[in-house]
Formats: sequence, C-alpha cells, structure tokens
Amino acid sequence: MQSLEVVLNPLDWDGVSAIASILMLFINLFLLISIIFAYRTIKEEVKNRDSSLLIWSMEEMTKIKPDIRLISNAGDYASGELGAKNHKVKWSDDELAAAQRVSVTMQRLSYLAEAELISKEHFSNMWAPMFTDAWTKLEPYIQHKRHAKGEPLSLADGAYSRKDFERFAQYCAQIKSASSAQTS
Repeated sequence: MQSLEVVLNPLDWDGVSAIASILMLFINLFLLISIIFAYRTIKEEVKNRDSSLLIWSMEEMTKIKPDIRLISNAGDYASGELGAKNHKVKWSDDELAAAQRVSVTMQRLSYLAEAELISKEHFSNMWAPMFTDAWTKLEPYIQHKRHAKGEPLSLADGAYSRKDFERFAQYCAQIKSASSAQTS
C-alpha cells in the first residue's frame, strides 16, 4: 500500500482576501435583492390595506346615504340663538338619529384621512362634496352637542367633538374652492 501524502503549501493571504471579497460580494448581492423584494412586497401590502380601507369606507358611506338624504331634506336645525332661552331644535327624532349616525360615521372616516391612515387625496376625490355638504348641514347640530357638553364651539377655540369631521370638511372645502377657482 502506498501512503497518501498531502502537501500543504503555505497559504497566500492575497488569495484568501480575494476569496473572502468574492464571498462578501455574493452575500451583498443576495441582501440587495432581498431588500428590493421586501420593498415591493411592502408597497403592495400598503396598496392592499388602502384598498381594503376604501372598500370598508364605501360600505360605511352606502349605509348612511339614506340618512344623508333625510338630513339634506330637513329644514333648519333650530331656531333662536344657541344657548339662549328661545333656542329650539326643529328637527324630528328621526332626523336627530340620522344626524347622529352620519356625524359619527363621518368622524370615523375623517379620522382615517386626518391621521393619514388612508390617503386624504383618495378620500377627498371620492367624497369632498358630500363631506362639505354634510358639515354645512350638521354644523349647527354638532355645535349644539358641543355646547351641551360644555366644549368650545369651534376648532380654533379647542372643540373636541367631531373635530376630525370638521377638519376634513374644511380641507374638502378648500379643495373644492381651489378647483372651482382653476376652472373659472
């Protein structure tokens, strides 16, 4: 039997360095490709979340459309000055219940837009006129609720109830006026 002889030449450190560099290049390429795929996945997930929220919000808006119609056809909310003895609510119980449902739903949807959980642009493109019209009609109702709770009546004074609804309606009104100014 012949003996096996292994000859180990001294390693050249330049060769080891080159091999390590090539290995690091492959690792970095793999990590770069992983980051690109992760970015694409996250981007798609955000679109999916936004579309899910938009679908949910469309369902919510569909639920309150009859209430919005009822409120739109209702007359003035009240007569007399808010806080005065002659202040009297004119809306029926059905109109008041519809106002409550609409204001709560629009507050929730406005919160999503104001907190940037969903694109304000998408929301305003879809519902700006509806939000501004609903705010115009519901403002006396909401101010009456604020007054009853002892809150300030306006956002500037620190009102809290339905604040996101008011902010988003003001944002929509600005967009509406800006777009009408451009078309003129």
